[in-house]
Amino acid sequence: MKVLILGGNPAGMSAASRIKRKAPEYEVTVLEKSGEVSYGACGLPYYVAGINNNLDLIRVRKAPEFESAGICVYTGCQATGIDYERKAVTARSGQYGEQEFSYDKLVIATGTSPKIPPFKGAALGNIHCLKTLQDADHIRTIIEACRGNVVIVGGGYIGLEIAEACIMQKVKSVRIIEALDAVLNVFDTEFGDAVTEELNKHNVKVQTGEFVQGFEGEDGKVTKIVTDKGTYDADLVILSIGVTPNTQFTGDIEKLKNGAIVTDTAMRTSKPDVYAVGDCATVYHRLTKKPAFIALGTNANKQGRLAGDSILGKEVCFDRALGTTMLRCMGMEFAKTGFSEKEAKNLGLNYRTRTVQARSHARYYPEPYTITIKLVYDADSKVILGAQIMGEKEAAWRIDVFACAIDRGMTTEELGYLDLGYAPMFAGVWDAIQIAANAAK
Repeated sequence: MKVLILGGNPAGMSAASRIKRKAPEYEVTVLEKSGEVSYGACGLPYYVAGINNNLDLIRVRKAPEFESAGICVYTGCQATGIDYERKAVTARSGQYGEQEFSYDKLVIATGTSPKIPPFKGAALGNIHCLKTLQDADHIRTIIEACRGNVVIVGGGYIGLEIAEACIMQKVKSVRIIEALDAVLNVFDTEFGDAVTEELNKHNVKVQTGEFVQGFEGEDGKVTKIVTDKGTYDADLVILSIGVTPNTQFTGDIEKLKNGAIVTDTAMRTSKPDVYAVGDCATVYHRLTKKPAFIALGTNANKQGRLAGDSILGKEVCFDRALGTTMLRCMGMEFAKTGFSEKEAKNLGLNYRTRTVQARSHARYYPEPYTITIKLVYDADSKVILGAQIMGEKEAAWRIDVFACAIDRGMTTEELGYLDLGYAPMFAGVWDAIQIAANAAK
């Protein structure tokens, strides 16, 4: 059995490792367009910030380690086309030129690329995205060389993490320009407002509802960013305005409008013997029961492992994605799972919300923190549909309890009386989770 995997990062290598470990007789080949395999991209902002000074620690495993396990890895080799009838992939590499690889089973795990609109002056130097190890190294080098004016285009997760990194690196100024009306837009507005307030405390300029029009520069490097509302100094620009699935070469396989390959709960695509995993593919959402584009490393690793099992003939069903995420922005923690109120409204659901504030632990034990929890739940059944949390400390981890509750279809009453642990240094006798659930009527 010949298994060909396109893409050598978390999803692809999880599939490769699973197949080779369970079926050593299988021939497993991985094509990776870059020179790196299996690294934790979520760790890149912390290298930029100087929290971690060893870029090698972000590498999970290197290509020779996979090769020693019997997996054939071609780095610097990019897939350019697929013939689904002949079961063959064409690929191009600088070392070998154009080649063809045949397969019995194919796994597409090509990930995403940052969106870079055709802004005027976008080719100037010192305009970067943060996607790869090399990106992180370049950005940090520029920051440490000038400590100048940094402009971040986009106020999502990565943009906010980079803003924190720049503050920690003591740059001259940090400015975030976001086209939407609020940063952290996947959350409800009050959480985005809290992020803005926290960033303002650290002298970050947050400008929402503002559209980038282009860049100006001198000596080949950016010096200014131009928007529909003004022109601002910039020694470094970081673009963080979303991603596009790397699926342009995949032909007429079924995709969403954004290019993500549609898969079922076993990671199978519309083409026979072809699977798709990771950020280039959809996952099944636990609540909508439909394919959704949720580009998270947690999903990618699960999909890769289960796709391996599926190829080996095991019955698998991954239909439990909720988009559970956590974020720290300076002195505040934020977390979300399931639907926000905005999402519930857009879906036309019959829902209610409840927002409460509670202490992180007993008030007589030192340093209790205020935690804000917003619940979204079905108006009739009281089944929990979503949760959002923020607080200075001891807040984000609580989202995992809500994710479990939503996964199990629990009501607010069931969660309110769940047998959670208690000790004064960890929680009150009624934890903040239960206080929020019991307040939902």
